[in-house]
Amino acid sequence: MTIALHHCEDVTEHAQRLDGWQQEYDQIEEGHFRGDIIDVAGCGMRLFRESANLGLAQSMHFPETQWHLILPLHWPGDGLFPADAITVLPRCEEFWSVAPGHYDLLVVSIDRHRYGWLEQDERRLRTLAVPAARLAGVREQWRAMTDYLLAGQAQGVPTVVPQEVFSRQLEEGVELLFSDCSRSPTLDPTCYRTRRYIVDRCQALTRARPDDPPSLTALCHQLKISRRTLQYSFQAETGQSPIHYLRALRLNAVRRSLLRDPNQRIADAAACQGFFHQSYFGREYRRLFRETPSTTLSRVLGQ
Repeated sequence: MTIALHHCEDVTEHAQRLDGWQQEYDQIEEGHFRGDIIDVAGCGMRLFRESANLGLAQSMHFPETQWHLILPLHWPGDGLFPADAITVLPRCEEFWSVAPGHYDLLVVSIDRHRYGWLEQDERRLRTLAVPAARLAGVREQWRAMTDYLLAGQAQGVPTVVPQEVFSRQLEEGVELLFSDCSRSPTLDPTCYRTRRYIVDRCQALTRARPDDPPSLTALCHQLKISRRTLQYSFQAETGQSPIHYLRALRLNAVRRSLLRDPNQRIADAAACQGFFHQSYFGREYRRLFRETPSTTLSRVLGQ
């Protein structure tokens, strides 16, 4: 068994900390980012706990050799992951979601040769009904285990509990959850709503022309929808207006570009995402990330 703990203060670094998962996160909420990952893996199972202080747009591709189950500890608002059930992530090329600020999730991954009945509707997001007391008991056990690891890291004290104990608690928790759960998963329709499709298409159209992103009028015309429908769809799915959300994605793209190549000119990185007015770009970048583009570069270059 291996245990890894990561604390990140950059959203791009945070997305890359989970080995085997291909992820890209965009910070869509203003502020200084802080995120933690506690990763416990071994014996054909893996438990990790992920939390962050700010809202994120997440694009993910998970390892296809495992089932991935979500048990939220804290998921503000009416969200993707209900607190009273287990959510099974779909088998798909890309999974897109918006995580609210101050989310805290437990995710357990299990080798696919186990629990073959989970193959039913495997390309859809599904939920499994588990007795409330059983679900709460396992969730609190895993919360306590990860809290213990996190506290040890904060105090600089190495873990003294044998790793076999963690492995056994993980195995027993999974067996408890599946011993009395519904084996007829409930399909979650949220990925297939019209408003979800509208947000997906707007993201794709904006990313297809990063240096000349389409206006909201152009997006409405191409999708054959009203401005009101566009506004409502983004507010419902992302919690933000289309202007703020799509601009945040472009600002995140500039930031990733600066992190990849800190020797480029800031103006060039901004222009590649359609930001030609430097004072406007600098103001919006600072508003979202609470630092200037030059500060980002200085940190990468170690200055």
